[in-house]
Amino acid sequence: MADLDPTATFKEFDRDGDGYITREEFAAALNARGEEVTTAELDSIFKAADERDGDVDGKISLAEFLVAWDK
Repeated sequence: MADLDPTATFKEFDRDGDGYITREEFAAALNARGEEVTTAELDSIFKAADERDGDVDGKISLAEFLVAWDK
């Protein structure tokens, strides 16, 4: 993913275009790239996103995605 624009990657992952990536969208996007993600990995990714913004909505916004991209 390092060679892609993070905003374009976010839009690719946000399949319904609602401005958020759900667990299902995240897993589907990785699977489409031939990558597997476990439930534990999803738990860790989405927990970290919720802890960063404090909203605990179980979704990743573009702002959260960009912060994670730079890590």
